[in-house]
Amino acid sequence: MNTEFETPREPRDPRDPMDHWEPRGPQEPDGVRGPREPDDPRHHEQRSEHRAPDAEDDRGSTRLDPEVGPGALPPTHRRRGLIPRLLVGLLGAIACTALAVMLARAAVGSARGQRLDQLILSAAQNDTSPIADAVFPVLNTVTVPVVLILLALAAIFALARRRPSLLLQILVIVAGANITVQVVKDVVVTRTALAKDIDVTPNSFPSGHTALAISVALALILVCPARIRGLVTVLGTAWVAAAGVGTIAGGWHRPSDVLGALLVTGAWTFLLLAIDAVFALIRTPRTAEGLADPRDVGSGHGVAGTLAVLGAIAIAGGMVVLATVPTPLDLTDTGHQARSYLATVLVIPGCVGILTAAALGLRVPDQRRRPLREVA
Repeated sequence: MNTEFETPREPRDPRDPMDHWEPRGPQEPDGVRGPREPDDPRHHEQRSEHRAPDAEDDRGSTRLDPEVGPGALPPTHRRRGLIPRLLVGLLGAIACTALAVMLARAAVGSARGQRLDQLILSAAQNDTSPIADAVFPVLNTVTVPVVLILLALAAIFALARRRPSLLLQILVIVAGANITVQVVKDVVVTRTALAKDIDVTPNSFPSGHTALAISVALALILVCPARIRGLVTVLGTAWVAAAGVGTIAGGWHRPSDVLGALLVTGAWTFLLLAIDAVFALIRTPRTAEGLADPRDVGSGHGVAGTLAVLGAIAIAGGMVVLATVPTPLDLTDTGHQARSYLATVLVIPGCVGILTAAALGLRVPDQRRRPLREVA
């Protein structure tokens, strides 16, 4: 060390603030104190490496995440993922509508589809297995008083979350799906027997009971609080699946009626979810005020993934079982009846699970009620 600049350490003056300065680098030997060199980088501390989430950068744009640059959205921002939700919702609505039309033509408008429906309906009417005992009590809960209570509960949830637009959304889903089902059943689709041994009955496509159950279940799933959303989704899926199978076991509806109701309700649900994504894009700012509620982000996604996987497995299993039924169909063969009925019991709950999982995954999370405070 150059001793030319070394001076003995003098007693500290408590009134002098500079006399309390201590070097941050390597310490000098005892008894001496080196001068503070102005160009020493050790003495240029950076007070803050990150700016406040809602601070303005030099170009006037808002920086929400200093790690990814100006104008970028953090993973918890409400605008993130809205465009994919919009596109998937529109595609889902179009796909459900197209599948409903194809199902009506295949199951109601063709002799082969009518024979398959009749085969499964005959098996359900002769069913003495525990399936009937399990689904009939659930089917009896799909009544007007129960539905009104569930809708009132959904309205309370929506208003408690301060999202009156969500209340309007679920009301449109319930009303639109059920009105559409009745119009299609009474006006659009007509049923005539196109093959022998087919029961001549009024048109029952799509099922009104199933449409009512699935629309109310989806309404509760979309509006319930985040902490119980997974439980509500599981219970709602089981309720709708049991009610759908119950309408077949009771001889009220054919399998195609139940599937048609699921598709009609799915079309309305996907359409309203896409519209909700559009309004969220318009109303949600790109600033920190547009952050999503952390309690609502990802709520129920684990349950949705599980239901989607289980639903796909159930549908695949049902199709495999149905493929073992030989053609042409023998409507009096009890073996053919049993296998086709088993396939139906697998396919319907699988479709319900995929529909509820998709609605849960496409829902738009709530916006954070209080924006982040600005950090000084």
